[in-house]
Amino acid sequence: MSGKFNLKKFSEINLKDSFFDSLKEDYKEFTVWFNKKADAGRKALVYEDEIGVGVFIALKDDECEEIVLSDSVLNAKNRTKIATFKVSERYQGQRIGEGAIGLALWAWQQRGTDEIYFYCI
Repeated sequence: MSGKFNLKKFSEINLKDSFFDSLKEDYKEFTVWFNKKADAGRKALVYEDEIGVGVFIALKDDECEEIVLSDSVLNAKNRTKIATFKVSERYQGQRIGEGAIGLALWAWQQRGTDEIYFYCI
């Protein structure tokens, strides 16, 4: 594992990397979403090595709004959403995902929002 994490603009990330193939297959609008974020100047935490992308984490600061759950509602607060989180199969089982979560938590603290959460469909 000779790569490293960087905060990169979406526009600097190679969307043609095979890492993104499953995201494109599972979410038909992924390329449109990705390009929209690139045009907006958004950034993501990315782990890259000599093979390519190994981890991708897209963070988004939400406006102060409530979150409706199946059995309750979370009061409106400024939150950071982990909108996309993926670890390449070649790194699964090597604890790089734990490090990625740690970096996401560090980035959240730097942003100054009240809470952080995963958005899962």
